[in-house]
Amino acid sequence: MSELQWEDTVCDGCGSSQSDYLFEGPDRLLNLPGQFRMVRCQECGLIRQQPRLAWESLKNYYTEAYAPYTPLLREEPSVWRRLDKRYGMWKQLRLVERFQHGGRLLDIGCGTGHFLEEAKLSRRWEISGVEPNATAAAYARQALPANIIEGRFSDTTFQPNSFDVITMWNVLEHVSYPLADLRRARALLRDQGWLVFTVPNVDGLEARLFGPYWVGWDLPRHLYLFPRAQLRTLLNAIGFQLVDMRCFSSSYIFLKHNLEFWSQTWNPPYAAWRNSILQLYLSAPIRIGLSLPLWLLDRLKLTSVITIVARKQNIPKRDSSC
Repeated sequence: MSELQWEDTVCDGCGSSQSDYLFEGPDRLLNLPGQFRMVRCQECGLIRQQPRLAWESLKNYYTEAYAPYTPLLREEPSVWRRLDKRYGMWKQLRLVERFQHGGRLLDIGCGTGHFLEEAKLSRRWEISGVEPNATAAAYARQALPANIIEGRFSDTTFQPNSFDVITMWNVLEHVSYPLADLRRARALLRDQGWLVFTVPNVDGLEARLFGPYWVGWDLPRHLYLFPRAQLRTLLNAIGFQLVDMRCFSSSYIFLKHNLEFWSQTWNPPYAAWRNSILQLYLSAPIRIGLSLPLWLLDRLKLTSVITIVARKQNIPKRDSSC
């Protein structure tokens, strides 16, 4: 990997450069080089990387080993894993269809098309996607097939007021200017259209328990994290009504990553037990045993990922005579 290129940041929420240091850490997921720093804005409370990698360096941290770039479920040889993964996509689509039963759907950061595949199977949706990774976008375009735009959302040219639903599954934390992407999503939604997105739950119990080893940091790919109170304020200011907020997505898998990252720090003799403990975690009895506690934590909105459902609202025009 070539020498890393960095850029300084100000808070995308309020423009302030004043921040409090939180911690520094490595790329724990893919073990690529670098140390990365997270800070909290002193003015509005948003959390961000400072400094962060410029895109020319950061794009090298999205390799083919990254989970959203895995092949579609139809290519999964294990029937159990195929059913398990599809259940997650089904839960996401079921949430969307609680609020909108069909129409035009845009999935931002669609990867190889896992969610779009489930939406297409329902036969209720005209699907489109945006994906910056060229290989993943080409794969999804051919495999679905569907209208998949290669590039970043900020560079797309969709017509305003053209979608009933826009989804962003674990995407907003990856973008350099999240407020601009939220405003763009609002412009592309029809009146009373729906924005459904998932972000790391920085207010959750797992974030507190695992600290710098929490999966939600995912350095250096996660550029922003959003405390719930600040997220509600931002959505209201942009022109969205927050309708629903819930945890339900892959809690078992995210807890597995938390344990993996934490166990990377174990010293002898505990390090020798690491693989055995992780294998035990993946066993059927442990998964069954954890189902109720994780369900309860989901209900309390305390697991690692939280999903937001927001509706486009009309912003009242100011009286020019005032």
